[in-house]
Amino acid sequence: MNSGIDFYGDAKEKVDDRQLAQFFDRMLNARRLVKERLQPFAVRKDGKREEGSAFTVEARKVYTKIIGAMSSDKEHRYISQLEEVEDKTLAELKAALQQKQPPQFEAALRQSLTTMQECHDEMRALKKATSH
Repeated sequence: MNSGIDFYGDAKEKVDDRQLAQFFDRMLNARRLVKERLQPFAVRKDGKREEGSAFTVEARKVYTKIIGAMSSDKEHRYISQLEEVEDKTLAELKAALQQKQPPQFEAALRQSLTTMQECHDEMRALKKATSH
């Protein structure tokens, strides 16, 4: 979640379209909500808040790919790459649900999966709408 939050934050600052920036902000806030929903379980498991992630490296690679591939349609480039981030987020949540979890954590994961699926679907629809 942390790397996706960073990525959306960067993206909303880089795009010129105000509505798109607001859309990215909504996605960022959904990720913050999910992060906070899952945070108590990270604390219980590791004894501290989750502030980083191994996924950060992958998100940075994607971000670098975007910067290197900028074209006249930079908004669509961000949308495409952020949709990939959404794919990876869904995969991580689904993988966590494949493991045996305490009931309250499983419930939080399922709720988070629903939130992130909605974000993914919105991003995919936006990607289709902006493709040429």
